[in-house]
Amino acid sequence: MAATTTKKTTAAKKAEATDAPTTFEFNSVEFTIPSAKKLPFEVLEAIDDDRSEVAIIRSIVGPEQWVAFKDTRPTIEDFEEFAQAVAEAAGFGDAGN
Repeated sequence: MAATTTKKTTAAKKAEATDAPTTFEFNSVEFTIPSAKKLPFEVLEAIDDDRSEVAIIRSIVGPEQWVAFKDTRPTIEDFEEFAQAVAEAAGFGDAGN
């Protein structure tokens, strides 16, 4: 099995090192994502339960930011871009789409 490498943005690396959240803008809305170790435990459960990418991203951003994302009336392509931005901000590098 080949090793998987994960690339992280500079902001995500800095956030992970300091446990600071990462903020980014998507469709003119600002989102703040906690560092990987500060994410809610439900994120780990969603990953462990092999739930959908939507469920995992929704767990990472939390209910209020999820509503803000949905209020932008996103397309599936928008979700894929948002998921990538969330994954990078959380320190995961790649959302896997």
